[in-house]
Amino acid sequence: MHCESCKFYQAMSSECRRYAPSPAEGDKQAHWPNVAQDDWCGEFVAADVQRQVA
Repeated sequence: MHCESCKFYQAMSSECRRYAPSPAEGDKQAHWPNVAQDDWCGEFVAADVQRQVA
């Protein structure tokens, strides 16, 4: 159960879209967190379809 097979993972940008973007410390813009394909978390939800990554 890694990010690459989670419904919240955006492969093109390597971002987790589980929650709304939030600002990092000292940052004036909000961002979704960058994650690796083989990262994992406790809020994994399986994607409905298998994704193809180029």
